Parts: sequence; structure tokens; C-alpha cells
Amino acid sequence: MRWKLWAKWEEVVGPTIAKNAEPVGFQRGVLFVWVRNSTWMQQMIFMKDHMRNTINQKFESNFVKYIKFTLDRRDVPSSDNEGFKEMIQKIAPEGDND
Repeated sequence: MRWKLWAKWEEVVGPTIAKNAEPVGFQRGVLFVWVRNSTWMQQMIFMKDHMRNTINQKFESNFVKYIKFTLDRRDVPSSDNEGFKEMIQKIAPEGDND
């Protein structure tokens, strides 16, 4: 399922960003995105409003209220990931074999 999420993530953010950033969690309207390095972190900060708007247009209005970028994949809250799971299902339903 992870590769399907990547394919849809690339559709939303484009191939260059998808190679350097990955959604890793979701909690209470905050989407946590891992980025490859501090240079990409800076770039993503400048683009976060555009990314949030694009995600919300593609999936559900006001689903993502804020995007938090992290360099550490483990620095993500583990509780209340149901919203993130629901978003993944919208992006890549289990029956989707593409």
C-alpha cells in the first residue's frame, strides 16, 4: 500500500517534492511530513500554504489545517492516526491495484 500512497503523493506535490518529502503522520488537522534535509526543510516551509491548499482541494476542504515538517521520522505523535488512515484510504483505496 505504501507505494500507492507515494504515487498519489507525487500527484499532489509533484515528483521533485515527492522524492524529498513524505507524509508520516496526521493528528488533529496537522499533517506531519518528513523532509530529506535542512535545505529541503527551508524550501518546504516557503511552500507549506500552497501544499496545504492543494491537499485540501484534492481531498477534503480544511482536512489539513497545518503542516509540520520534520527531519526525524520518529518525531511524530502516535495517537489519533485514524484521520491519517482515512486520508490514505482516500488517496489509495485497498482495492486499487494501479
